[in-house]
Amino acid sequence: MANPLPAVDCRNPDRGIPVDPSQLTCPKCDIDLHNALSEQYYEIDVAHNGQIWEEAKVEIEDGLNAALLCRFKGLKVIHSYGSASSKSGAIAREASHFMETIAALRGYGSGQDGLNRGAHLIDFEQWPDRS
Repeated sequence: MANPLPAVDCRNPDRGIPVDPSQLTCPKCDIDLHNALSEQYYEIDVAHNGQIWEEAKVEIEDGLNAALLCRFKGLKVIHSYGSASSKSGAIAREASHFMETIAALRGYGSGQDGLNRGAHLIDFEQWPDRS
C-alpha cells in the first residue's frame, strides 16, 4: 500500500504550518511549495514493518512516483542493513540494486545515504562523477 504523503512545513518564517504537499501553494501565504520540496527527499521505510521483497518493491515504486509528482529532490528508502541471511538483509540487497537500476535507466544519481548505511538515495538530478 502506498504511504500517504507527509505534511511539509511552509518555508515562510511567519507561517511554519504543516501543509499537504500535493497542493501547489501554501494556503496561508501562497508560497510555491514545489520549490520548497525540491530541497527535501521523500522518505519511505521498506524494512521495518515485516514487508517481503515484493511488497517493498511496490512501496519503492509508489514512493518514487510520489516524490516525482510532488517534485521532491529525490527519494530516500530506508531498507535496513540486516545480516546477509536475514529477511531485512535480503530486502537491503534487493532494494539497493533496484534503486541503482532505476537511477541508471533514468539518469538519476543514486547511492548509499552517507548518514545511514541502512538507507539508499535516488537524487533526481544527476550526481557528479565520483571517480
